[in-house]
Amino acid sequence: MFKRKLPFVEADVLREVLPYLKRTLNLVDVEVVSVEEALAHVEVGKAGYSGMITESPALRAGKPRVRI
Repeated sequence: MFKRKLPFVEADVLREVLPYLKRTLNLVDVEVVSVEEALAHVEVGKAGYSGMITESPALRAGKPRVRI
C-alpha cells in the first residue's frame, strides 16, 4: 500500500474552514472529531453518536464522513 504523509493535519484544516462550511451549507453547528473521539462518545452513549457510523468499513484516514 502506498502511504503518503501530508504536510498538514486534516482536522486542523477542517476546523479552520468551519465558518465557511457553516455559512455555505447553511448549517447551525459542525463538529470535527477523530475516529477515536467518536468511538469514545459512542461508548459513553453521547447523544448524536452512533456505532453504525464509527464501525463502518469505509471509515478510515483520508476518507472523511459527513453525518447530518
